[in-house]
Amino acid sequence: MLPLASRCIPMNELSNSLDVSAPTVSAKRGTTKVTAAACRERASADLLESVTMFTANQRMALERSAESWTLRAVMLERIEKSFEKRRALDVASRQYEIDRTRL
Repeated sequence: MLPLASRCIPMNELSNSLDVSAPTVSAKRGTTKVTAAACRERASADLLESVTMFTANQRMALERSAESWTLRAVMLERIEKSFEKRRALDVASRQYEIDRTRL
């Protein structure tokens, strides 16, 4: 028996219809860097918009979105702090090696 997808749509057509590529960035815009501050702004905007929603479902969806953006901001801050610590350790390690070779 054939798999379900092959009975409905030929596999070559199915794979052509699915867009799994990453979004492209235009040459003019360049790449955008997602920061903790940008995530917090997005969370604030979603919370503010949630107040204007008529249905509880719309309000809850925006509240969940705001919570998600806030958690992402916290994660990005933690990652940035760990990078800063790692950079400081690298500088200290290099300085230690320089000082050690001078002796």
